[in-house]
Amino acid sequence: MNLGLRAVLHTARKWKKTLLVFCLLLAITTLVLSGLAIADAQEEQAEELRGTTGASFTVERNLSTGGWSNGSGGSYSIQEFLTEDMIQRIATVDGVEGYDASLITLPHIFNDKGKELTHENYSFYNYGSYNSQYHELFLSGRFEVAEGSHITDDMANGVMISRELADWNDLKVGDTLTGIYYPQNNTPAVDMEIVGIFDVAADKDDQVNMYDDSSYYDYSSFVFCSMEAAEGLLKGWGEKGEGISEAYYYVTDAAQLDNVIKKAQSISSINWNNFKLTANDQVYQNISNSLSDTGTLITTLIVVITAVSMALIVLILFMSVRSRNRETGILLAVGIAKPAVILQYVLETLLVAVVAFPLAYLSSKQVAGILGTLFDKAAENVIVTPEHFLLVAGGGGILLVAAALISCIPAMRLKPKEILSQME
Repeated sequence: MNLGLRAVLHTARKWKKTLLVFCLLLAITTLVLSGLAIADAQEEQAEELRGTTGASFTVERNLSTGGWSNGSGGSYSIQEFLTEDMIQRIATVDGVEGYDASLITLPHIFNDKGKELTHENYSFYNYGSYNSQYHELFLSGRFEVAEGSHITDDMANGVMISRELADWNDLKVGDTLTGIYYPQNNTPAVDMEIVGIFDVAADKDDQVNMYDDSSYYDYSSFVFCSMEAAEGLLKGWGEKGEGISEAYYYVTDAAQLDNVIKKAQSISSINWNNFKLTANDQVYQNISNSLSDTGTLITTLIVVITAVSMALIVLILFMSVRSRNRETGILLAVGIAKPAVILQYVLETLLVAVVAFPLAYLSSKQVAGILGTLFDKAAENVIVTPEHFLLVAGGGGILLVAAALISCIPAMRLKPKEILSQME
């Protein structure tokens, strides 16, 4: 009788064992396919995170390597400031999406009627800005634009103020303000238009949010104005120690932040001994570590499920082959070669798999989404693909063949007479 026909007949006759192996294969394959789909969804989420969360780095003066001098306003560092050329060179590094810089002034600000704005300090903490959306305070989520827009490098005299300041002084987007650095010294007056109002999302009293040079000022007293306006405020002010003290660079792909920083530090025209470069990627790292831990858990579960399941299948097949010692001995005694007998047992297992695998592919399309929700994945994002099926079917087929061969080893080591004598 043809070995293929013998395999089919035996599979049908031993339906209980066949059903057991079928259910086991169906469950294993469904879980593995679902696991692969969840792992892919996890990877897609990580890729999306890299593009949406982003990261940044700050370049600032290294005051520890510069000397100090005295002026009318007290002592100040004589360390060199960032120049526009330096800022632009770093901004052209591959991977940098946008940038901003800070020219800090402490101006008095007046409304269009000449009345000085009221707030908690005698002056405002003002950042001269190229592109305020890339300022560290906005990138970190401490400040959020509520009305209007950010400062951009094509604005000549734009200004952004806090919601509290706007409410205290009955101001809105479109109003005009006038800034004067030192009114008593007749420094120039600079007219500015309110282009945006921001909300303070962070708690200034939180130690994480404290700034060494601005901790005296409440966040509501912070102001952002166009770089051109900030430079105008300083005209006529003869004191040294004023310039762009720090710059911020936004990197779209947070995973490439270290590489981008290395490229920036390779710019030979900048004396990096005079500047500090700090990576700002805590949000990305925290979320990324969480995703990585989840990915490791998913991979571990797939491996454990596969290993345990294969051990069970080997045990079931081993017991099946052992219970068929008489049949094996007769087949060998009538001249059927051992490889042919082994091939029959392998075919019996594969016949079950041929039915179980496609059904598992169909069932996993439903199960994967449900299991994905356990790992905080939207069901519609967990998709079992044909590629997953081909991978599992191919790998599973190889493992099943190996399991069948292993289960046959004890019986195949004996001669036909020895097998038959054991049955007496």
